Amino acid sequence: MSDGLEALLDGQLAYYRARAPEYDEVYAERGFRTLTGLVEQLPVSGDVLELACGTGQWTVRLAQRATHLTAVDGAPEMLDIARRRVEAAGVTATFEQVDLFAWQPRRRYDTVFFAFWLSHVPPQRFAAFWAMVAQAVRPGGRVVFVDTDAAERDTERVVPGDRATVLRTLKDGSEHEIVKLFHDADGLAAELGKLGWTAQVDPAAGGFIRGVATLTDRSARG
Repeated sequence: MSDGLEALLDGQLAYYRARAPEYDEVYAERGFRTLTGLVEQLPVSGDVLELACGTGQWTVRLAQRATHLTAVDGAPEMLDIARRRVEAAGVTATFEQVDLFAWQPRRRYDTVFFAFWLSHVPPQRFAAFWAMVAQAVRPGGRVVFVDTDAAERDTERVVPGDRATVLRTLKDGSEHEIVKLFHDADGLAAELGKLGWTAQVDPAAGGFIRGVATLTDRSARG
């Protein structure tokens, strides 16, 4: 990883650590209110791994469908909120703080789930990320994800000359540059196909996409 990319990813983590107290506000906005209900429409079951669980907005619903749920994130502030949310909901999950750009799963899961994480994986790390996911999913298991549709790019302050990063401002006025890729549903499915996945990626109401992927080429575990 280049020094520049490493610094960008360090800054991205710092942004989400600082954003944790205000992160849930986005789920009160139009389009996000019922978004987590998509879990009921997606094939989430069995032993589930949630990557980048954030404040646990999805974690509670996943825990209701899983036989066991492991939720990981890089920001301890996010994990603290997620733990409290899960406890308040009366469900259970195992939480772990990890660096998702360096972490390797110790076992495999029936379902690997992530919401609004793939768009924060830089192009240089895309193949490596999916190789890690391949190590996490059991034969016959599924990867399920939700993210922002490419059409939403116009709602962000894209860094000039760089289609892979945007500028975000927190309530304290601090400005942060983070990775933000806006994946087109068909284009994303095609990219995953090149990595040995069979993926169905569809638009979802509100400016989002949802996808389900299975590993068809086991050699992609590499």
